[in-house]
Amino acid sequence: MVIQTKKAKARFSKLRHDLNKTIKKMKILMQLFMADKPLIKGTVYELKRKCGKPACRCRKGKLHATMVLVASEGGRKKLRVIPKGRLVETKIKAKRYRQVRAARAEFIKLTKRAVAIMDQLETLRRESMGNHGRNHL
Repeated sequence: MVIQTKKAKARFSKLRHDLNKTIKKMKILMQLFMADKPLIKGTVYELKRKCGKPACRCRKGKLHATMVLVASEGGRKKLRVIPKGRLVETKIKAKRYRQVRAARAEFIKLTKRAVAIMDQLETLRRESMGNHGRNHL
């Protein structure tokens, strides 16, 4: 191996350790992508509104509440009313979606980090042309 100085060997060892650690983190994140549990894109929240009827209680401040799922589709926000009895399930699926998206963002960061470490390892291992005799490649 070309790495000859103690400092360079220590650096090389640390980089290999960092690359190994980064790849382990990537493997953990991959489990989220490989899961077969369903996801729902969007955020669940309570929508409160007035109905417009002149004698309704919502005129006095007690607004009508509906649980909705809001998601972006084609660049526009879409509201979907969540049917009664499906609220908990919808919240869980929406939470899973956010977890997968966060994991994806983290995976991208880790991938960039892994490539940067690989580049540094390559640089430490690379010999210059001056270290060889004329015809000894």
